[in-house]
Amino acid sequence: MQFLEAPKPARRICLLGDNALLARDTALQLRASGYDVTVATQLEQLATLGGLCCIVVDPASRGSRFGDPARAGAIRAQCAAPVPILWLAPLDKFDARLAAARAGVDGFLARPFDVDDLKARIETLAQRLEQPPCRVLVVASDAARLDGIEGALAQAGMEALRLHKPLELIATLSRHHPDAIVIDVDTPACNGVDLAMLIRQDPAFLDLPVLVLSDDRDPAARRRAVAAGVDDLLAPPDTRADLALAVMMRVERSRALRSLIMRDGMTGLYNHVSIKEQLLREMARSRRDGSPLALAMVDLDFFKKINDTYGHQVGDQVIRAIAHILQQRLRHGDLIGRYGGEEFAVIMPGTSAAAAAHVLDDIRALFATVRLKADETVFHATFSAGVADLDVAGGGADPADLFRLADEALYEAKHAGRNRVALARAGAGRAQG
Repeated sequence: MQFLEAPKPARRICLLGDNALLARDTALQLRASGYDVTVATQLEQLATLGGLCCIVVDPASRGSRFGDPARAGAIRAQCAAPVPILWLAPLDKFDARLAAARAGVDGFLARPFDVDDLKARIETLAQRLEQPPCRVLVVASDAARLDGIEGALAQAGMEALRLHKPLELIATLSRHHPDAIVIDVDTPACNGVDLAMLIRQDPAFLDLPVLVLSDDRDPAARRRAVAAGVDDLLAPPDTRADLALAVMMRVERSRALRSLIMRDGMTGLYNHVSIKEQLLREMARSRRDGSPLALAMVDLDFFKKINDTYGHQVGDQVIRAIAHILQQRLRHGDLIGRYGGEEFAVIMPGTSAAAAAHVLDDIRALFATVRLKADETVFHATFSAGVADLDVAGGGADPADLFRLADEALYEAKHAGRNRVALARAGAGRAQG
């Protein structure tokens, strides 16, 4: 029997402000979307809260005790572990934004805002918190300096990959896909700027942060480094913290930009292109490990009717609702993408089609009970799903084959009456809506 991990626990949030009634109203809306929300009116309460993915500070008014973003430092001091802070402002004023930026607040949202905007900001900050440790490739021609760089990165919680031979640079990058590269090379054959130019020749590494250590302070050398695509040209740092901070800031910005490119703007899920790339990667891994892999195509039932009846804004809310329940009920290792419109793709590593179908059927039944609102009208929506795995697709299958099989199973579920999950088989029929 195949055992799957338990669903992810609900994200824990603290709403901090001095207007408890207003905070409770926001808390109710977030809890309805599956968040675990605690309302706090005193800083000291934060010390008792663990596992937070976000602290949402809601001053309610300019005269609030929490009206000054400079209090972010005091808020962080109460937390046992780093937690992103989202600041809600009564008005969208430049001075408030500037004060929040100077205080190092992670996110800023001004009233009036839609609760979906609030949830989207929380998800963005939570995903940033869940990022794995930075993996940095260190290339150095001097063994002692390589040791020093590696030690600086390790002390800051980053993983360093060592490379002493520049000749192996491109092969190592292709094999390990690091988050950044630090180059400390100055030999008669080449230097760090030369290697940066070599890296930028390959389109696969155009967005890779490249930091070069160099004692050359000549302005012409700096211009050459900029032209070569070097992100930072640094003197060998006086302290290890200087280098670690430079690398971390570059990696965080690169990850944020990459996430924007890879993610669907409405749901925060992988977009069409990215989920296809993820499937290619997971199929290769499954073949190497000999482990199962399932792909599910999920599609809202009668979505055109929902749009026609209640309007596109309500339709967007339904799309966000199904995206959220998939994120909450699936495992951390499962990959979810918005394939297009009201259709989603779910990749489930280490899982057979039968086991994946069982999990999705539970989610389908739960989603059918979710109360959706259009003004004063309450309604329900359902989805259908089709599931295929590598066993069905065969050893020589590519991602297109697996998508086709899951898609055919999806349309079999539609043809059989919708609001159900079907397993891939040959000769499945097609229906629409």
